[in-house]
Amino acid sequence: MSTKRRTKIEIIRDILEVVSNGNGGEKINKTKVVYGANLNFERASRILNWLIEKGLVKVDSDTYKITERGEEILREIGKLVALF
Repeated sequence: MSTKRRTKIEIIRDILEVVSNGNGGEKINKTKVVYGANLNFERASRILNWLIEKGLVKVDSDTYKITERGEEILREIGKLVALF
C-alpha cells in the first residue's frame, strides 16, 4: 500500500473539485468536503477558510460553492498536474 502524501496543491484541487461538483444542484456541506477530499474536519476547516478568504469558494447557509475565480484556479491546477 502506497502512503504517498498529497501536496498542498493536490489537497486544494481535491477540495475545489468536491465543491465544484456541488454546482449541479447538490448541496455541499463541510461533511461532504471532508469525506470527498479525504481530510479531517480540522484540516478541511482551515483550508476552506483560506479558500473563502482568497475568493475561490463562498459559503451560504453551511453550503459551499466554487466561485468563478475558483473554477479558473481549478482548471490551471489541472493543467499543471498534466505537465507532471
